[in-house]
Amino acid sequence: MKSRIKQFTNSHLDQRQISAAIRDAKKELREMCSNLFSGKVAFKYENQICTGVPIDFHRCLSEWAQSSSIDFAIRNIILSSFYSTDVVQGGSGLISCLFWVGLLSVEDNSNQRKTRARKNDVDNVIESWSRGGMSSSIAKKLICLGACGSEVELKEGQQYATVVKTIQGKKIIGSIDPLFASRVSLGDETSYCVVAIDGFVESVSQIHRVLEASEKQSVVIMARGFFPDVSNTLAESWISRGLRVIPFTATDWGVANFLSLEKSGFECVSNESGGQIQNARLQNPINMTVFENYAIYQNSDCQSSKLIVSFGKDLAALKGLSIDRTKMLISLGRFAARSGVLNVTIEESSLHIPMSSYVAAIRAEQSLQNVLQNLGCVIVSKKRRKNVESIRRCCL
Repeated sequence: MKSRIKQFTNSHLDQRQISAAIRDAKKELREMCSNLFSGKVAFKYENQICTGVPIDFHRCLSEWAQSSSIDFAIRNIILSSFYSTDVVQGGSGLISCLFWVGLLSVEDNSNQRKTRARKNDVDNVIESWSRGGMSSSIAKKLICLGACGSEVELKEGQQYATVVKTIQGKKIIGSIDPLFASRVSLGDETSYCVVAIDGFVESVSQIHRVLEASEKQSVVIMARGFFPDVSNTLAESWISRGLRVIPFTATDWGVANFLSLEKSGFECVSNESGGQIQNARLQNPINMTVFENYAIYQNSDCQSSKLIVSFGKDLAALKGLSIDRTKMLISLGRFAARSGVLNVTIEESSLHIPMSSYVAAIRAEQSLQNVLQNLGCVIVSKKRRKNVESIRRCCL
């Protein structure tokens, strides 16, 4: 036990070494940020080389100082500050870093233009953080379609080109039976006859009438639950007979009165109204989109919508990067729309910042300053210390 303790306490950094490490870190980060705004930063994603833009700040950090002279303990304290604030408030990680390295100050920007965000201001935020590109175009289109107040889903599609679509209607919370998850084309709006059952389907004989009428029409049966024999039979019928009947377990109908679903074209079966499952009939088809954990059906009285972006195969290995960038840009657009915009200049480049991210960044930078100023010493392992010293010699 003593030898193990000695290994981790034999080598440490004192206040003088900490100050030197902090100066080195600040110098390296300042240069990194300058290069990021001037377009001189590149990083590898999958098998592609990509040019870094401000929203790629976290990727630059992940590759920062891997072989530099800064001690890993100091580096990790700094990274933890930037990463943690960025998780809480998107964009604040980069801004707090700009404060810390001296490329941005509260005094220099106190008289800059602070505005209540208009559409043009939100577009400027997206453009200044992305410097153009497909992710920027998609994010601006989504904001225009109402992404600030609607749910947005970003996913990898099987089609060649990237598709943006809007689904409007009411939501029913639940889940599609796992046996059908791989067979149903999730996320595509389809014309279904819908039977809603405010109870459990215990046997196939209860829905026999529905099955007989479903040979020429896709059907969704929504119920509180299905016994295993029912789900298995429907899955076998899907494969052998081509009957397109989807069992969907509903946990929240999304309406105050279950029977009000009849106004939207549902065939409703409820014990309260004296209805029986055996007597259920197929009504006129309605447009519905089935997802893994919910379904959306069109309703003229509902104005809520969901935006879906399906990224195409033409992006190849960059599909994941495009999704990540678009997600970040939508967040910045939402923050800007709700809190306002501040326009600042960094290294002769204009950066439009959401006010909420700006405020969070100030707090994060002050917290980092306090931590570093009150750091008495940093204990490192003897083995790690030798590795750092060897790296220093190689760099020199």
